[in-house]
Amino acid sequence: MATKESLPGNLPQSGSDIGKIIDLMVKAAVVLAAVIYGCGFLVISIHQFRYGIAEMNPLRPRVLAAGIWFLFFAAIPFVLVIEGNAIKSSSSPERERWLGRRSTRSFFSAVSCFWIGWIVAYAFDIPTNVGQASWTLTILLIAMAVSAALVFSDQWNRFPHWLAVFASLGFDFLLLYYGVRDLFFYHHQSVASIALWFTVSRYIALGEMGSRSWKLEIGNWKQSVGSGIGAVAAFSSFYYPQIKPSWGGGQPVPATIYFTKDSLVMPGRSVPAKIVDETESGFYVIGGSDKRATFIPRSEVAMVYYSDDNSGPFIIKTK
Repeated sequence: MATKESLPGNLPQSGSDIGKIIDLMVKAAVVLAAVIYGCGFLVISIHQFRYGIAEMNPLRPRVLAAGIWFLFFAAIPFVLVIEGNAIKSSSSPERERWLGRRSTRSFFSAVSCFWIGWIVAYAFDIPTNVGQASWTLTILLIAMAVSAALVFSDQWNRFPHWLAVFASLGFDFLLLYYGVRDLFFYHHQSVASIALWFTVSRYIALGEMGSRSWKLEIGNWKQSVGSGIGAVAAFSSFYYPQIKPSWGGGQPVPATIYFTKDSLVMPGRSVPAKIVDETESGFYVIGGSDKRATFIPRSEVAMVYYSDDNSGPFIIKTK
């Protein structure tokens, strides 16, 4: 009888717990959606500002896609730091001590950044052997192999520990050097330039997670806000433009624009261009070495062929 009498008293408490969980999940979802939208709005705004575009519809799905991509790129370095701090081994005390060294964790984090950069470059079809940086990937692979041999040799008691530290720092430095060179001096994307984002963000994540109290106090979030603004600006300027538009990215779409016979600009003619943005009123396009976009009203356009093939679509070729 005691068991039966206790059941009714437990039901309201259980229902109250479920209600609190649901309420917490709803609030978390609202906050996450607001963060995604806010980040996406900033990314799109900065991206379009570089082309001189002032018009933007804040209710477009593209804004949410940009926010999701930014949070995805920003979350990976924090995951690397968390996983690096959680690396343990129960096989032997010596191996556990080796995995716990900063040089070992730093090397594995740098290697992870390198391979993530490779995967992203492959997914976005970014050339990895362009111009003077054609040997960058080969040099990084050789440096990674040499560094790995030295870091793994650090498990031996008689092995000089400073060699493992030098190897870890050396590979990290090469990754940073080639990333900065390709991005800011050669002005093109590569595996190293993409890995640069994750490498720098990893250092920021280490600082945020290791030296902050994470308490909601006035003046306690200046560093985080500054890092966040810098991250949004860097992502909008260098990485978001490389993501395919089919994935919600900002890569310009190659197309051939055919003007109407009554067009005031190029009546009855066509021009190859890259579409930066498309609105209800017209198209923002760039061509050649243009730094700023040109707006073409829809009333001036007879047809748009979304392809980099200048020979035109089949309806033009058909006689």
